[in-house]
Amino acid sequence: MDIDLTGFSATQKQALFDLLILAMYADGHLSSVEDERLQKLLAAMGFDDEIDRQREFDAAVTRIRPSIQSIHKAKTQALLLADAFQTRPQHKLVYGAVEQLMTSDNNVSTWENTLLMELRMKFRL
Repeated sequence: MDIDLTGFSATQKQALFDLLILAMYADGHLSSVEDERLQKLLAAMGFDDEIDRQREFDAAVTRIRPSIQSIHKAKTQALLLADAFQTRPQHKLVYGAVEQLMTSDNNVSTWENTLLMELRMKFRL
């Protein structure tokens, strides 16, 4: 997953990663492709060491886990995380990253479709 993080604050990078973790867990199906893409993003965020990447990954999962109990909680959390992004280019980039991750396993669930639709409306895309 090649995302240009130039201009993203530390808070925005964390919000993006949390949003992608939420996207990954939305269908209840975790793929190695999704995991690889997230590891690559963590490296781009400056987490060069595998231990640091795993720690950051685990922390994001811990933050997101309560939100995947229901579609309502997931939607609420996604929209809250989306608030971190202010500019049109950021909206497009974040939405594209979420969509790319969700479609990487060639199976878009009802939950994933709902989250994509909510983000599209939030970002006015």
